[in-house]
Amino acid sequence: MAEIHSVDHIQLPIPFGASPAARAFYQGLLGLAEVRHPELDRPGVLRFSLGWQRLDLSEGRYTGVAPQAHLALRVVGVARLADALQAAGHRVDRSALSDGRAFVEDPFGNRLELLEPPETSFEAKTRHHVQDLHLAV
Repeated sequence: MAEIHSVDHIQLPIPFGASPAARAFYQGLLGLAEVRHPELDRPGVLRFSLGWQRLDLSEGRYTGVAPQAHLALRVVGVARLADALQAAGHRVDRSALSDGRAFVEDPFGNRLELLEPPETSFEAKTRHHVQDLHLAV
């Protein structure tokens, strides 16, 4: 039987012509590095590095997303990032900030959860990388 090891990439929709706004948000505000690949690059598709994983944004017929659907990003300095996003004009839901989380929508309505796990989390205590863990579900 095949084994699933991790998430390779996540793809979110963006409207036609939205690549410049997407780049400004994800690269400019969130600080994600854009990934380029000569064989895969094509107009209307952006790729950003998320550690060893990748976030892809693809232009197309946009229908929006379900309100519970979201991308959760681990962040160091979530309150500072929330401040920067708010200062840039994005509505930030800080209601869970005391739990180390904030929510924001990208310019296209995709919901992002920004979370900062406490230093007492399993990852912080053990300093393991996810690829080092062998979990059974």
